Amino acid sequence: MFRKGVIPKIPHNRVGEKFNNKLMGKLTDKQLLNARKDFMTFMAVDKKDLKKAKMTTKAAFFDKKMNTSFEELACIGYNPAFRELTATVRIKRASGYSGSLCSNGSNEYVRFYLDYNDGDGWQDMGVTSLNVHDIPTQEDCDGKSEKPIDYVVRLQITPKRYFCSKANTPKVRAILVWNEIPTANDPEMASGSYVWSDMKEENIQINPLKLFIPDFPIFGISELLEKAIVNPTVSLNSLAQSVTGGENFIKKAQQGLKSPKLDFPKLTSLYQKEKVEPYRFGFPLLKKVQQTNNVEVVNNIQSLFNAQNFSLAENLSQLAKVNCNTNYEELFCVGADYAQEALVGTLKIKRPNGYSGDLCKEGSKEYVSFWIQDETDNCQWKHAGTTFVKVHDIAELPDGGLSYSVILPYDFSAFKQPCQSPKVLKVRAVLSWNSAPEGMECETWGNVVDSYIQLKPSVAWNGEGPKLITVGGVATDFINAFSGLTLPGAKMEFNQVPTYDDSPFGGTIVVQGVSAPLAGQKYKVKITNLNSGASYYLNNKLDLLGYNPSTGDVTHPDLYPVGNEYEYQPYQNNISSVLARFKPGGNDRLLITIEHVDGSSDSQVIQMDNILPDVSLDINDGGDCSHYSQGDVISGSFTVTEEYLESYAISTGVGTYSNTGSGLGQTGNTEGSGAFEITTDTDKNCGKIVLSATQKTIINSAVVGYTRRTDRIVCLSE
Repeated sequence: MFRKGVIPKIPHNRVGEKFNNKLMGKLTDKQLLNARKDFMTFMAVDKKDLKKAKMTTKAAFFDKKMNTSFEELACIGYNPAFRELTATVRIKRASGYSGSLCSNGSNEYVRFYLDYNDGDGWQDMGVTSLNVHDIPTQEDCDGKSEKPIDYVVRLQITPKRYFCSKANTPKVRAILVWNEIPTANDPEMASGSYVWSDMKEENIQINPLKLFIPDFPIFGISELLEKAIVNPTVSLNSLAQSVTGGENFIKKAQQGLKSPKLDFPKLTSLYQKEKVEPYRFGFPLLKKVQQTNNVEVVNNIQSLFNAQNFSLAENLSQLAKVNCNTNYEELFCVGADYAQEALVGTLKIKRPNGYSGDLCKEGSKEYVSFWIQDETDNCQWKHAGTTFVKVHDIAELPDGGLSYSVILPYDFSAFKQPCQSPKVLKVRAVLSWNSAPEGMECETWGNVVDSYIQLKPSVAWNGEGPKLITVGGVATDFINAFSGLTLPGAKMEFNQVPTYDDSPFGGTIVVQGVSAPLAGQKYKVKITNLNSGASYYLNNKLDLLGYNPSTGDVTHPDLYPVGNEYEYQPYQNNISSVLARFKPGGNDRLLITIEHVDGSSDSQVIQMDNILPDVSLDINDGGDCSHYSQGDVISGSFTVTEEYLESYAISTGVGTYSNTGSGLGQTGNTEGSGAFEITTDTDKNCGKIVLSATQKTIINSAVVGYTRRTDRIVCLSE
């Protein structure tokens, strides 16, 4: 995609510097929009032919990285419960995003990196994306323009985890790029164009391991864990009934996972040298005094304060003066996940102490309450819900504090409109430490942030029958109804990463559709093999993803069919709207049908492909690669066979190769073969010759393409 000769590198001391109009000359809004349109031409045309392209924008404009005129990163954070990195992408203009909501629009890609400060440097955690469009600017209920709009992207990770005795506070770097996928393993932004881009860094905190804390009964529950590993489809509760004392082991394990809570005297001792105010760490007790009419409760709390030489009256007086205090924590962003539908707030912990204990203790909670205002509903505010994230004292707090995200899955279906009428909502987030917010106004410890979010358009649906939305991770609108292969422009819906054209599906197939509006009704999932004509109904257990807002826990409900019938679940039990998950195997065309008892149905054809590319690489002299001298020529042959082949190539680190094969490195073929010669370097001792082939298949409804490799190790002598 990128043309050679137009990718300037950023000096290390310039990484993160925002685009400066003074360096390139101040551009008008019209000139910026023209530059946005000219960008794709600039990327597609060879440098020597730029004059022929007759762009209205000077080519030198595109040599400057990190232009944030249209989009920027507002916040980045991490949510421990979901194990997700988050980035708030702020869309600043009404146009410049390649079309209206009824078009394909364009994409904002975010690639995340983690640095654990262990000497290994930046680790590439992956890329996710956001689909954006030209959204006309309207006015909210107060007459203010509904811009900018804050979107959130989320990326689930599996981070390194330590024991609670050591805080794990890696630095996260997010790189935002418009309409280009940021190059992998490129944290310094050196190998892409990155014209319309931004970069932001924060420190986050990863939850500690708990299985080996002192009170965890590892020996008692070890037999159950062994059985669960051997029988992954059987629930732990079911296994506990087959082991003597098994249910008791589970109860002890649940208790063992609970971290101890520090009482007021212990907190007093902990904070006496840390300058944490008694009305801070004693806030829960003071709050209780303010809310209770029970004299005995007040007297008990009075005694606790007296025992620590604190005046209850004085601390109540001090607390009464505290409002919207952001000395300890502050909320900076609130936005919405456009693809996975959730409200997300990003806050920062500013001090090393004052959060009710370290990582080995229970700590405290940062509550965020979300409100939504809809101008079409008399401008009334609706409470969307409250969630929280747990925080702790971190003695070695990184400079700039720690960034956390709170995530509240939310069903926006009641607000959605067709693409012809983009829906923008005003949202408010209220932060409150250690006590859930009681309303929309500022609390004692915390603050309030307002923002605007934009919703996905409503799905065309009759409101009664079944409706498929995605199959294999791809929207059904982008799967050919006959061939079952992906259409041009298809993307993975959960992260908007593009697929290859004409991609089949392999591994586990996940089916998503309209679910919560049909809660309580029954449905069947019929699978028909279009090659053989055979059909069957799914009757396997369905693993769902849920969320408990009262506990802040991610849940994993099990749904068992009765007589091949599944029951639609309420939103909190199925936040991903999953209707089926199965692994059909084979390489046939399948028809997936959701059926209702009234005879209504919805179907989608998919083409399966569960065969990996067949690759072979041979050395002409029998494959003995240990007798070559530096500078010798190694010759060989290769073959590649794959029905859904995207590309294949030979690479080597021991020299340069020339190829006499049929289309080596090209795309669109189903097979390739040929001969090659590699002239080895005179300064290398060993290395590999690698043949790789990438198939188009979407694996497990999540991964685009699979690359298979084979190699030969080469050893050179002087």
